Amino acid sequence: MATRYIYKRDASRLFIALSEQGKKFKIYLPQDAYPIINDEEKEITILESKYDSFSFLWNNKKYFAQIKSKEQNKYRVIVNGVEYFFSIESISSYLRRRMLEDSSDSKKTVFINASIPGKITDIFVVEGDLVNEGEPLFSLEAMKMQNEFTSPITGIVKSIHVKVGDNVVKDQLILELSNINE
Repeated sequence: MATRYIYKRDASRLFIALSEQGKKFKIYLPQDAYPIINDEEKEITILESKYDSFSFLWNNKKYFAQIKSKEQNKYRVIVNGVEYFFSIESISSYLRRRMLEDSSDSKKTVFINASIPGKITDIFVVEGDLVNEGEPLFSLEAMKMQNEFTSPITGIVKSIHVKVGDNVVKDQLILELSNINE
């Protein structure tokens, strides 16, 4: 029988930062670990933090950052005397905005189909969940064997088209994922 996975998904600490020049940074701030920026862990240590300013150490160099202005999700930040403008969004608001901007673009949606016929024995996700590439999505029993299907991308579960106990045929649509890396 397949292993039952329990994941703690916390999209509240996953953000997209967009610079005025159009550069996109995917930022994950885990508790008790270094930040991950564009899937790469950065050894950044916060030295001091106040209401509108903080200092941090990165690559053995000390930086001082000050938030000069904030209007809704738009920030003007000074880092060591250089001014930067960013728009910060939660992953869900970023995806919602992108879907509204171009809802006809099907490259952003990944369709997960059953590669074999069988019976759905478990679904490990719910609509709206953030999933990482390689995380289990559902389990399907075929010929008395449990087959676990994993996510091919990092994304958000857009919709689930089956429920536990459903019998499915080969190539039947099981769920849809919204790609957050497109």
